[in-house]
Amino acid sequence: MYFTADKVERIATDEIVVTNGSFTACDEAVPKWSFTAKRARIRSNDKVWLNGAKFRIKGVPVAAMPYASIPITKKDRSSGFLVPSGGYSKTKGARISNAYYLTLGDSADLTIRGDIYTSRGIGYGADLRTRANSRSFFNFGFFGVKDRIFGHGVDTQHPDQGGISVYADGVHYFSNGWTASADVRLASNLAFRQVFSDGIQQVISPIEVSQFFINKSWNDYTLDLLARSQSITITNVKERTRNLPSFNFERRPSMLSFLKGVYFSFNSSFEGVSRRDDVVDINQYRQLVGSDPIVTGFGTRLDFYPQLMVPLHTKYFNLTFTGAGRITRYSDSFNDMRQVVGSSLVRRFGEFAVDFRPAALAKNYYAADNHFRFRHVIEPFITYRFIKGIDNFARIIRYDYVDTITDTNEIEFGVTNRFYTRKYTEAVTSDAKKSLSTALTGNKDERSIQPYEFLSVTVRGKYFFDKTFGGALIPGRRNEIEPITALTFYTFGGVPRRFSPLNIDVTYRPQKTMFFNSRMDYGMQGDGLRDISATVGFDKPLIKLFQTFYYTRAVTLLPSLAQYANAAGKEPGTIRGSQWSPSVFLGDRNYGIFGGASFFFDFENRRTTKLSPAISSLYTIGYTYNCCSLVFQYSTFHVGVRSENRFVFTFRLNGIGTFGTEQFGQGLR
Repeated sequence: MYFTADKVERIATDEIVVTNGSFTACDEAVPKWSFTAKRARIRSNDKVWLNGAKFRIKGVPVAAMPYASIPITKKDRSSGFLVPSGGYSKTKGARISNAYYLTLGDSADLTIRGDIYTSRGIGYGADLRTRANSRSFFNFGFFGVKDRIFGHGVDTQHPDQGGISVYADGVHYFSNGWTASADVRLASNLAFRQVFSDGIQQVISPIEVSQFFINKSWNDYTLDLLARSQSITITNVKERTRNLPSFNFERRPSMLSFLKGVYFSFNSSFEGVSRRDDVVDINQYRQLVGSDPIVTGFGTRLDFYPQLMVPLHTKYFNLTFTGAGRITRYSDSFNDMRQVVGSSLVRRFGEFAVDFRPAALAKNYYAADNHFRFRHVIEPFITYRFIKGIDNFARIIRYDYVDTITDTNEIEFGVTNRFYTRKYTEAVTSDAKKSLSTALTGNKDERSIQPYEFLSVTVRGKYFFDKTFGGALIPGRRNEIEPITALTFYTFGGVPRRFSPLNIDVTYRPQKTMFFNSRMDYGMQGDGLRDISATVGFDKPLIKLFQTFYYTRAVTLLPSLAQYANAAGKEPGTIRGSQWSPSVFLGDRNYGIFGGASFFFDFENRRTTKLSPAISSLYTIGYTYNCCSLVFQYSTFHVGVRSENRFVFTFRLNGIGTFGTEQFGQGLR
């Protein structure tokens, strides 16, 4: 920080008084920004206090403040008011925000903020950050809005959409081996989250999860204590489930001392569980599900799952035999009318599996000049799985994936193709890499040559000997059961079938700055491509690209299966959908011009309502000088109950800080 003044007077060994002073971090004759004050007091390694301050850009006053302070401590953090920020949107009016930053020692700080939405109301929020050590941290924050204080009063056209959201996340590693972790996301109502959240994922996400767990592992054992609450909002229903509390004790596979070559493991748990389905249209729910919404009290689930595993290794193949039994007791269950009753239920089943993996096939490929290009490795696998004994599946209340296990008699088959190149840790330039890759002899350190997998392609599927899974699959309805969801997260359980769709997973990463992954399901019963998703990433110093895309089809059934079609003539559980989220950023935030844009499109749901597919957009452009930077952002939201355009101006002053778009208390990621 530099300053000039008409008069400087020392009043203490570490304090001076300045008359008609100018303060800046710029070194030009006419600084890009500066604070001027008729009188200022400077305390060494502390702060500059300004009376009658004016903020200037290129010498031109743009803001006047009766009082201001500038931290000049050698530490990176100092308590004080942050520079105010502002923005504007059509629905909320002007937004004026300010915050106070408070240091709490060397390992914690607190930021308290207030917001004024001139057409809506008052916002408030806070962030607490703590660091116990280099690995442990804990963050807590909240953000709330008191709505309809300004502008329109509350009526049918202008509802009160205020509320509050709370977040907490952290990890703590204790010296005695225990680990504690928290990840909490709570909002008082969905409308508040959609209208006032700044992140598009918070606006559109149908899932809200809060969980806290404590874990310790020692020798072959692990103990987990978990408290978890999850809320999923889908068409017409909001499903709430809780695991509170949950005690899990497990033993990892380890060889039995009295039986060489046999490995024993187990998983046991005792949990408090509950589920509640809140619906909008009860008749639509009954038509799709065949019963009333599920509402349980707090019940219990006791589970014990021991396993024996025998691996056999030969020169040409590996075989792994697994045998297990499982018993689960529920305090509540369904009756024959699918009504929740307080009658206990015991689920028992046996499990047997054989995993067969022949020796991998590999071949090296070289260029004409004997330059190594890549190695191709083929890894086929076949797994037979048999589960028997679940004859009461219809009476089991589904709280989570544990309760979706059914009888099955299946073979999972597949092949993985892996492509490897070499990385040379000693090589810095491209010429050095080429020299090392072509040299067949010499004094190369083999430890400097590392295989690098740049491409993998996995194709897998299942054949079901029992296509109704012991009667658990109900044709003509969406069936989310474990033999199906273990293969793909897109359903294919609307009809009984022998062959599952083929699941194809492709990952391409030629270098650490480039990434591509695509997953798809291709039907084997004339349904063709059922769904596809793709993620692309490119990260270079001056250009960054990222995009996600998915597409799903409402599958038309073969004539022989048409009897199971839904009202739209499609396979139950399959819906047409398509979303795309691209983003690009150009330049260096630390120097010169930079900018970018990100978008979120919903092509299907918006098409049916004849709306633009653009749900949100964010445009950024800025310029960084040697002592400050300017950033302008323009964003749009058109989703749910929210339709607004907003702009925010961000100004960073070297040595002072930043004001602009960050929304404290929201826990944005």
